[in-house]
Amino acid sequence: MKRKRVAAVMLAAAMAVSLAGCGGKASSSTTSSASGNGNSVPTEDAGQTTAGEKSESEERTAASEPVDKVVIGLTASSFDVSPFGSGSIPRHWIVQNLYAVLFSTPYYGAPLEELEPWMAKGVEKIDDVTYAVELNDYILDSKGNAITSEDIVFSFDHMYTEGQNIKIGTYLDNIEIVDDYNMIFHLKKSGPGVIEYLMGDYTLAICDKSWFESASDDEKRRDPATTGAYKVASYTPGAEIILEANEDYWQTNDNLRNKGDIQNVKRIEYKVITEASMRSIALENHEIDATIVDAGEVKRFYDGTKPLDGWNVRITGGVYCYAMFANMDSGKSVLSDDLNLRNAVMYALDSESILYGGNYDETTGEVCYSLGTSVMSGYQESWKDDNYFTYDPEKAKEYYKASGHADGEVKLRLLSRTSIPDGVHSVIIANLEAAGFKVELLSYDQALFNTYKFDSTQWDIMLDNKGSGGHIAAGWDMMFNPDGYKNGSCCFTHDDKLVELLMAASTTGTAENIQAYHEYLQEIACVKGLYTINNLMVGQDGILNLEINGNMMPRVNAFVFAEDYKSVAE
Repeated sequence: MKRKRVAAVMLAAAMAVSLAGCGGKASSSTTSSASGNGNSVPTEDAGQTTAGEKSESEERTAASEPVDKVVIGLTASSFDVSPFGSGSIPRHWIVQNLYAVLFSTPYYGAPLEELEPWMAKGVEKIDDVTYAVELNDYILDSKGNAITSEDIVFSFDHMYTEGQNIKIGTYLDNIEIVDDYNMIFHLKKSGPGVIEYLMGDYTLAICDKSWFESASDDEKRRDPATTGAYKVASYTPGAEIILEANEDYWQTNDNLRNKGDIQNVKRIEYKVITEASMRSIALENHEIDATIVDAGEVKRFYDGTKPLDGWNVRITGGVYCYAMFANMDSGKSVLSDDLNLRNAVMYALDSESILYGGNYDETTGEVCYSLGTSVMSGYQESWKDDNYFTYDPEKAKEYYKASGHADGEVKLRLLSRTSIPDGVHSVIIANLEAAGFKVELLSYDQALFNTYKFDSTQWDIMLDNKGSGGHIAAGWDMMFNPDGYKNGSCCFTHDDKLVELLMAASTTGTAENIQAYHEYLQEIACVKGLYTINNLMVGQDGILNLEINGNMMPRVNAFVFAEDYKSVAE
């Protein structure tokens, strides 16, 4: 199976130019250095925009031994790293270093057959909702506790109840323990992404049951018993966390190591820098070695085709689709019972202008041609040429007129978040008012937005960002499966055909069923995918490959460092 494309702007010509510019061999930027145990592991090169710049007379070769340290700028301050702490972006960078899971996900949307064994030796499908899993019999955590099937069951249960991981409750019925190293996973449902999530999602964490039940809350946060390749050296809540490679890490078989096992750096220092411009300044001032940058900041390090001198930039496709939903709750919105008005909304919206209105461009973002993004498994490239609600202001006006309303008579309440750029809102409002609507913007912080979006009396159209976990049909299932909502779906649909087509798409994942659902969403005009924001990672050019995990986030332990790399902390 071919790997999904993960670079929005990855062009062969650009790669050729960048490699020529740095004077290095292609293999230097696309193969990993030795791990802590001398294992050489290929890296995922899709999405690697370039390997930085040096003079043409110099070659950059990968370090053959783990480097001493790397300093990473975190984008937010919340990072509870206890085994079942609540989710946050920083935690999702860090948790993969501290806690192993059953399988490592090599790239976004990877199917079961391409997952890489980690704690598990293997998995065997018995039927669509039953899988047998065998565990390695030599796993030890950082405090010497052996990990068995009982610990796996305990961890999954606590990730759902304490960590509030709703997907586990949605996907998993129970785990049957056969013996210490064999289990049977019984699922509540089948479909693309379900077993893959349970086997290898990067947000999960597995720990020893007896240790967890006896440890204090402070120990769980500051000195947890970790099953991953690293352990906590020091922790300052809201400021920084420092990890050290576990010298007694349990996986010593070089032939079985995956990207999660790699220890290419002995010490990882994560420092909180929440303000986007300050992270860029910290990079320029050599206070950190790498971080995620915002779209407005990337030009400091990237000229649109290659990095500026001294930097390495990795651009990967966005995993969240920003979309406009119509309120479909009959009688609660002017749109819910009027297909003409909904079509007027969808054709009025100019996705490209909205993207640019947010200060994004073809490097930092991408137009969506369905309710999903191009990096999701199941996404069909042909959709770009299928006239997906193609911006047509005249057609929008015709649909508005066909509804029988006079210009300015229909007022739409637009629900959105304060974190959405003002320019995005401005373009959307201008588009809709040009079609004949009046628009009232209701922009709230995340907490209030999360309250109002489930109340059909509060809005007519809603701008929200939606992910999938890897497969586009899995994302649709999370949005439109009535089992997950008190009022139909994320936009209050009550449509038997929609559910029937959803079940077909989300349980089979076939191109035919995905296409049918994609078309029906257009037929009822309940939503339009608008744009996605690419992930932009920047590092000093001593980092040859800015590795990513299965959800496009930094996999710092597997960064490939140059032989002459020197951290800002040295």
